[in-house]
This record gives sequence, structure tokens and C-alpha cells, in this order.
Amino acid sequence: MTVSNGNSYATTFDNRVGGTPITRDNDGPYQVSEHILCAPRKLRVGCIGAGASGIMMCYKKEKEFGDDIDLVVYERYPKPGGVWYANKYPGCRCDVPSPAYQYPFHPKADWSKYYSPAAEIQSYYESFAREKGYVDNYIKLSHRVDKATWDEPNGQWILTVTETTHGQERTFEDRVDFLIANIGILNTWKWPDIPNRETFRGHMTHSADYDTNLDLQGKTVIVIGSGASAIQIVPAIRSTAKKVISFYRTPQWIGPGLPMEGYTDSEGRNFVYTDEQKKKFAEDPEAYLEHRKEMETKINTSFKNNIADHPNQKMAREFVAKRMAKILKNDARLTQRLIPTFPMGCRRLGPAEGFLESFHEDNVELAEGEIESFTENGLRVADGTEYQADVIICATGFNVSFKPHFPVIGRDDVSLGEAWKDDPAAYLALAASGFPNFMLGSLGPNCPAGHGSFITVLEAAQNYICKVIRKIQTENILTLDVKPEVVDEYNEHVHEWLKRTVWAAGCRSWYNQGRPNGKITAQYPGSLVHWRLMLENPRYEHYNIQYRSRNRFEFMGNGFTLPEVNGGDVAWYLEPEHIAKPLFSE
Repeated sequence: MTVSNGNSYATTFDNRVGGTPITRDNDGPYQVSEHILCAPRKLRVGCIGAGASGIMMCYKKEKEFGDDIDLVVYERYPKPGGVWYANKYPGCRCDVPSPAYQYPFHPKADWSKYYSPAAEIQSYYESFAREKGYVDNYIKLSHRVDKATWDEPNGQWILTVTETTHGQERTFEDRVDFLIANIGILNTWKWPDIPNRETFRGHMTHSADYDTNLDLQGKTVIVIGSGASAIQIVPAIRSTAKKVISFYRTPQWIGPGLPMEGYTDSEGRNFVYTDEQKKKFAEDPEAYLEHRKEMETKINTSFKNNIADHPNQKMAREFVAKRMAKILKNDARLTQRLIPTFPMGCRRLGPAEGFLESFHEDNVELAEGEIESFTENGLRVADGTEYQADVIICATGFNVSFKPHFPVIGRDDVSLGEAWKDDPAAYLALAASGFPNFMLGSLGPNCPAGHGSFITVLEAAQNYICKVIRKIQTENILTLDVKPEVVDEYNEHVHEWLKRTVWAAGCRSWYNQGRPNGKITAQYPGSLVHWRLMLENPRYEHYNIQYRSRNRFEFMGNGFTLPEVNGGDVAWYLEPEHIAKPLFSE
């Protein structure tokens, strides 16, 4: 638009041109730029992954930016949903109650169960993405990002993308001004580190790449693993398989669910929402909001249980240990094998209904001994015993090093994967030094992975990223890169604080990359509430900022503002709401 004062002077605003040209190397005399204060420069934003984070960014794009950014979301799978599309193993469901595992801006009132199955969760995300037009407008399905390379002179990321639609591959390049890696943590699964895997003649599958055509009827099935997937698979297949053999190396605390008065029993067991309950939630949003807030309040106030010397930790541990022993009927062998000796929460606590009960079934066996090798017919343990099976399900987890599953090459040709190979370190789980205009939307090292709903965690991260993008847009910034000394100091605090938690108790966990007594790389130094408040206001002094102009104040422009140009309110400071609004809030 152009607004003239009737003379030769004009104020202009048209963000389609991308703002002023890059002039940081210009040695000539400084000139005032003819643009409006804080008028957003149009940016192209690239997002990798259309799981919960990527779909959320589509929502934020329309809510916060409108046409001020161009957004493209590349998703390697043929459907949105991320891990909830990828994971199809028997019994797969979320260990957070459904009403707490959804977008706060898109509440679903008709969840089928308290703890919903994976297919329903994936459907929730996909239907939202399609109904809102995100799949048509922003998300490119069956598009795999193979490489991301930083282009220093132009301040952009070059993406190498392969389209795999219709079974054919087409590789091309794209350029974006800001890159968001919504690739998650648990996305690169791994086979167990056991010799001779290729010798097994039966059917082998991984829980994260489960063969949905596999028929377990009448078969003997070995399940390797003791994490969240394994403890869901065993009870899910025991009624179908002829026999289930569980190789369960590291015990896990298995507690009750989250009890909600008027809905669950005293142990928070899974249940089916009645038609009356779903009708009430649909017709009375305030009642549903109250239900959700009560749920999240219970989750958020339980964080103190993770502090090693807190009285709640001791009480909770004693309660859960007695409960597990009772379910196991105080069987000496089972209680010794299945009840941990480390503090509760050192590994993620899961409800896992039916898992402990499974070992009282005639067709479920808890294997003994350390696995030595695969054989043609199954597995051999250290004492020479062979466990034979028709099918082996490897619920053996993921590569949790935080290394991206594709090369990300930053400044000075540094690979993020190499930088994080031995000691992954980020700032607020979002940014890595030397990788400008790049953030981990579904989070990196030392994110809040072990407490509460990850959707709540992700929303705070997406809001933070949006604020960073807006600053780049409105202050004529070319690059924003976290300072290396900030990363060092931040991680010094992180790891010193984590020493006071149960996560530092030395158990084998994906929180420490499966290394007992190893460095904790998947926990944040505070509660979920702490996390949200910490990310509320970005601390830009923690970043090295490079401007498009040699004068950092060029963004001030020609002395006019958007309200003046657009006919907006230029006396807003007199409004009662503005006057009444406190500068600070708790």
C-alpha cells in the first residue's frame, strides 16, 4: 500500500518484496529506509515433520502470522500424525489421559477411552489437519528431507527433498529463511544389539515398524524389551498367541493411572467414556474445560515426586512397590525380577494395565538369563538355553542420541549429528550454536520428556519459535544464532540441577541414552509449569544477531508506524484495558 501526504513524501508498506535488500557490507553513507517501523518482512519458513508439532505450526501460522510468512511442511510419511502414524503395534496407546493429550485450541469431546489407542490419536491429528486445509495448503506428504545446508551469504537453509508419491522418487531443492525441525525424539528405531540377527528363520518385526499383516494366532512369540512398547504389547497379544515369552532386562515401575473422581476408579484404570459423558462435554464446554484443568492440575502438581529426597518420592515408591507385589501375588521370583530397586521415576512410569497380571497366565513366560545370540529358531541366553519362537517382536526402542536422521550442516560445514554424537547440548532444548535460524520444534537435548503431556510442552516451544520469527521479521534481522557460551552456561545449570532428581539414580533409561549413570540428555531442570514460564519471553541477549544492514537501527524506517499507515488506533494508550493491564504478572 502507499499512503501519501499530498506532497512528494510517501510512506509505504508491502511485505511481499521481502523488506529492504541486504546491505550489511555497504560502505557508503547511511540512508534512512522508506519502510514502516516493525512492518514484518515476509519470510519463507520450512518445517520438517507433520506430527503434533508440525500441524500445530500450521495453526500458529494462520493465527499469528497470516500472510506474513510462507510455510511449507515436509512429511516423509503418506499421512500426518508423526509417531502416531508410525507406531501400529498391538496395544499401542498413549500413557497420558486423552483430554490432556490434545491441542488446547482444538478440544475433542468424544474420546473413546480415557487412554486412547494410537489409531484414534493419529485420526485426531489428521482430521484436524485436513479439516483446516493444512494438508492442501502447507503440508507436503511423502516428502522426505534428505539434507539441510546453511547458506551463509544469503542467510538461508537449502533443503534437499525427495518426493516419494506414487512410489516414484523426485529430488529437488528448496530454500527457507527459517527452519524448524519437528522430527521428534523417538523417530529412528533400532534393532537390538544382539549378534546373528539375520540367522533367525521365523518372522521378526520391530514395534516401531510393526508388520500389521502379521497373524499371531497359534504362534509362539518372543517380545524383547522392557520399555513402554513392550509392556503394552505383552498383554495385548497374550489372548491371541499360543505362547508369549518376555525378555525383560531392566524392570520398570508400573503404577496406577491418573484417578479422576466421578470418572475412573481409585487406580485410574482405563475406561470407555459413556455417551452421556461425551454429550455433556460437547454441549457444555465449560464442564469439559473444568475436567481438563483438574486433570492437568493433578499432573502438574505431581512433579515434586521426581525430586530424590522429597517425602512424596518415598511415599509413592512404597505405595507402588506394594501394589506391584500384590498384583504379582508376592511371588518371590516375579517380585525380584519385576520390581525395581532404583527410585520411582528414574525410568518413565507407565500404567501398563495387564502387564504384571500377564505373568500369572499359563501361556506367558518371563525368560531368564542374558541374551547371547539370535539362533535359527529363536534366542540363546548365556547359560546355553535356547528359547524358540515363530515370531520375535523387538520392542527395543530408538536411537536417542538426538542426532537428526538426516545431515544438518550449519556454519563452517559443521554437522549437527557429529556435534551431538557424544555429548548433545542445546539451549532450552530448542537451539544449537552454529546453526542460525534453526530450531527444534519438537525439541532436542534436555527437553521436558518425563513429566506431563508432551502436547503442553510442545505448545510452549512453538509459541517461543513464533516470537523469534516475528523478531527476525520486524527488526531487519538476517540471522539469529545462540551464543556458544550461553549453551555452555545453560547446560552447566541443567546438569547440576538434575543431580537432585530421581533421573540421576543410575538406572538404564532413554533419559540417559541407555547408559546407566550416564549423562541425562532427555530431562529439563524444572517442572512443566517452569518450562512454560521460562519460554514465555525469549532472552534475545542470549543470541548473536546479524542484521541485514550495517546499521542495526535501520528497522526504525521512515518514522511512521503500521497503525498510522493502516488507519488503526493511534491513541490505544488511553484505553481502560491498556491502563489497567499490569506490566508484570505472577
